[in-house]
Amino acid sequence: MDKKEKLYIDNLRHDIHMLGDLQTLRMILERMENYGERLCMVEKHKDKIIEHSVKDFREDVYALGTALLSMGYKGKHIAICSENSYYWVVTFFAVACGVGISVPVDKELTDEEISALFTKADAQAVFFSRTYYKTVQKHMAADERCKLGVCLNKEYDDENITTIEKLIEKGKQLIKNGDRAYLDATVDKDDLAAIVFTSGTTGANKGVMLSHYNFSVTVDGVLETIDPDQYSSISLLPMNHVYEFTCNILTALYMNCVIYVNDSLKNFMANVQLFKPDAFAIVPLVIDTMYTTIWNTAEKSGKAPILRKLLKFSNFLMDHGIDIRHILFKTISDKFGGKFPTLSCGGAPSRTEYVKCLCDMGFNIYNGYGLTESSPVVTLNMDLRNKPDCAGKAFPKAQFKIDSPDADGVGEIWLKGDNVTRGYYKDEAATAASFEDGWFKTGDYGRVDEEGLLYIVGRKKNLIILDNGKNIFPEDIEAFFMENIDYITEVVVFEAEKQVNGRPQKLIASAFYVNPENVENKTEAEISEMLNKDVERVNKMLPAYKRTQDIMLSTTEFEINSTRKVIRSKVVERYYKNLENA
Repeated sequence: MDKKEKLYIDNLRHDIHMLGDLQTLRMILERMENYGERLCMVEKHKDKIIEHSVKDFREDVYALGTALLSMGYKGKHIAICSENSYYWVVTFFAVACGVGISVPVDKELTDEEISALFTKADAQAVFFSRTYYKTVQKHMAADERCKLGVCLNKEYDDENITTIEKLIEKGKQLIKNGDRAYLDATVDKDDLAAIVFTSGTTGANKGVMLSHYNFSVTVDGVLETIDPDQYSSISLLPMNHVYEFTCNILTALYMNCVIYVNDSLKNFMANVQLFKPDAFAIVPLVIDTMYTTIWNTAEKSGKAPILRKLLKFSNFLMDHGIDIRHILFKTISDKFGGKFPTLSCGGAPSRTEYVKCLCDMGFNIYNGYGLTESSPVVTLNMDLRNKPDCAGKAFPKAQFKIDSPDADGVGEIWLKGDNVTRGYYKDEAATAASFEDGWFKTGDYGRVDEEGLLYIVGRKKNLIILDNGKNIFPEDIEAFFMENIDYITEVVVFEAEKQVNGRPQKLIASAFYVNPENVENKTEAEISEMLNKDVERVNKMLPAYKRTQDIMLSTTEFEINSTRKVIRSKVVERYYKNLENA
C-alpha cells in the first residue's frame, strides 16, 4: 500500500471518528458506508482467494436480517457454530443489528456440550458449517424450540435446513420489493447484542450478556490506544471468543482494516507470508511457539551465537535512541511477510522472557488483562519491552480496584464501567454472587504499583490456603518453574490429597507437560529422572511453604480449550487417575 492510499484511508477513518462515540454495533454497520466498495474481508478456500467488499458485507447483512424478520425471528436467540468465516461475521451482525440476540458457541466443544449451550441460551435457530451438520440435526430433533438450521457453506436434503446464500437472496428480493422492516430497524445501546459463553476452564460455562454499548465502548477504546498505522489483520483465534471478535473483527471493520481469515492453524505461517498482515490477535501459546521456533531454527543452523550478539548490540543501540531492528533481524521479519506485525496478546499471562526477546527483535506486542464479562479489555500494557510482566493501565471507560488488599497490596480485582456485563443469562444466583455495590468481582487477584499499573497474581479459585493461614497463588510457582526449567512446556500447580503412611495428607502437587521434542533422545524414565532432579533444585530456591511435594509427568499435551488455555480441572483429574493406577 503506497503513501497516497494510506493517507486516503486515514482521512476516511478521521471522518468517521468525527461522527462521535459509538453507541451500537448498528452504527458500525451504518458508518461503514463511507468505505464504499473498498476491500473488507478475504478468505482462502483451498487455493481459491475470495474477496468481499464493504458494499458486499453491508448488503449481505441487510438482506439476511430482512429474511430472518420475514420468517418471524424478531427478538429470537440465534446461535452460530462454525469455523471462522465471512458468513460467521455476516450472521452475527445481521442478528444483533435488528433481529434478535446472537449466541456464538465454541466449535471445539463436544456435540453434547454444543447442544447443551444451544438449549441453555434458548436458541431458536442455528447457523452452522458443514462440520456441525449432524450435531445441529440431532439437536433440532431433541429441542422442538429450535426450528431452523442454516448452513454457511453447503445444502443438505433436510426440510428444516437451508443455506445462508438462499436466505440472503431471499432478503435481497424482499428489499427489492419494498420490504424495509430491517433497513428501518432501530437498536438501542442498552439492547442485548449477544450471549457469549465463558470458556469453562474453572467451572461450568456461563452465558455472559453483552449489550451493544459494552461492545461499542471497547471498540472506541481500542481506537484511542492502538497504533493507527495498521491496514490489515489476520483472524486466527476463534470468533466466538469476545477477545478476537471485539478487538480484532469489530475494530478492523470499523477502521476498514482488511481482515484475512485464516483457514487452518497448520496454514497460519503460510497465510501470514501470503497476506502480509499488519496485525493479529494471539494468545500466549503463539508467543511461545514463535520464540521457540526462532531459537530452535537458529540453534540448528548454528546461528544462535550470532543472534545473541545481534540482540545485545541492538539493545545497546535502542538504549541510545537508535532503532535498526528491521535491518538486524530482517531474516526473522521475512518469515512474517517482510514486516514485524503488531501482536495483541490476551487470554492469559505470557512468559516475560519470551515477550521481552520478541520485542527486542522488533515485534510490537500489546498485552493486557480482561475477561468475557468486561467485553473484554480491563487494562492494556503498551510498553511490554520494558515492563513485560505488567498488565498495564486502565482501559478507556474501564475502572478497576483492588478489594481488601493484604500487607503486600494483593487483593481481588473488582471492575466497574460501561464495558462490564449486566450479568449471566438465566443465572440470577451467579449474577448476584458476582456483583457488590455496583462492582463486578472478577475472582482474580492482583496488585497495583505506584504508577497505577496492574500486576496479575492469580485466580481466586486456584488459591491454596495452608493450615497456617498462608496464601499460595499457584501461578507464582508455575511461573518460577517455567523460568528455571527450560524444557518444560506447561506446569499446573494445585492442592492435592494423597495417602501417606495410610493417612490422607494435603500437599502441593505439580503436573508437568514435557514435549519429548524438547528433550531429544531421552526415554520417559530418563525425562522423569531429569525432572525430579530439576524440581528438587528449584524447590530449594523457593520458600519452604511453596515447595512442591509431589510430581506428575506427562509427555502428552494437557487438555486445552479453543483459546489454548489449559483446563486445570482436567489436569487434576489426570493426577488422581494416575494415583489410582499406581
